[in-house]
Amino acid sequence: MTLVQDPGRAAKPVLMSRFIRSGLRGRARSLALRLGLRKLNDAVPDDWKVPDSDIAVRAVAAAEAVCPDFIIRHSYRTYCFGALLAARDGLKLDREIFFLAAILHDLGLSEKHADDPGSFEWVGAGLAHDFCLQNGQAEERAALVHDAIALHTSAGIANKCQPEIAMVHFGAGLDLFGMRLEEIPADALAAILEKHARDDFKACFGPCLQHQADTKPKSSIAGPMALGLSDMIQETLGNA
Repeated sequence: MTLVQDPGRAAKPVLMSRFIRSGLRGRARSLALRLGLRKLNDAVPDDWKVPDSDIAVRAVAAAEAVCPDFIIRHSYRTYCFGALLAARDGLKLDREIFFLAAILHDLGLSEKHADDPGSFEWVGAGLAHDFCLQNGQAEERAALVHDAIALHTSAGIANKCQPEIAMVHFGAGLDLFGMRLEEIPADALAAILEKHARDDFKACFGPCLQHQADTKPKSSIAGPMALGLSDMIQETLGNA
């Protein structure tokens, strides 16, 4: 199975076009919801319950072995938000695969791997792919984890892919930028943030991305950082 490859830094006009189209899609979706043209399903805590399978537990241990707490909490929030959005959209997820992708999606930002060659998304994707294969997962499942991580920052691309890929993108995007925040019920948001607190997330996470842009100017994140991506990271989510 062919894995998604690292495209490196996209040209500024390409990035601007992707961001503009992504913003327009988001506004159109919000308008459709407000006008009642689109309906969301109700969701319950079981919809974003963390899997407790052996490989899920091992994935948490693997992430915790190299990532600081703020990245681990972000990864949990990515899972919870993505799973909740999937439930509201009525999408069926392979919850285990989705959790593996979410909890491992920022391995490439860890101190141990931050300077590995390549864009951090693909560094992490390769590490997660290896982890899956080494822990008995079939290549097809390992490849889906890989691509979900590799594409999680790819606006205009990830959202068109399988739910497991799209929801890592949306879950991480919600936690960073408040993407689709209005679709998260207030009680669910409060419960998730209480369990997986953001604390000083922006102050910690922004420098990780800046390090990637500074040391890997041809990496995929370097272009968005040059356009002010770090300033878009939310201090808080809603009133929480």
